Amino acid sequence: MLLSGKPGSTSKGLVVADTTPLNYLILIDAINVLPRLFHRVCVPEEVAEEMSRPRTPEPVRTWIASSSTWFEIRPAGSIVGDLPKAFGSLYAGERAALILALNL
Repeated sequence: MLLSGKPGSTSKGLVVADTTPLNYLILIDAINVLPRLFHRVCVPEEVAEEMSRPRTPEPVRTWIASSSTWFEIRPAGSIVGDLPKAFGSLYAGERAALILALNL
């Protein structure tokens, strides 16, 4: 998860997440800790797609199909330059989460 916000701020801010932490928080029934810690949780569309795949555990697919006021699916956008080359060894969801965080 990548945090966004002003240093020293008391605001809960927002976090950009990739698939793995969300999957495990859902599976251990602890996903509701996120809105207590953050005002908003954003994921790129690629992460939402990964969480919706048929091989994904049913509780995760059910959760991502529902909506929460604190959870937002966004397009990752794009970045220019050589930075995407550094992301080459990452999975699509991880790469998209980093790009989304850089674009927020």
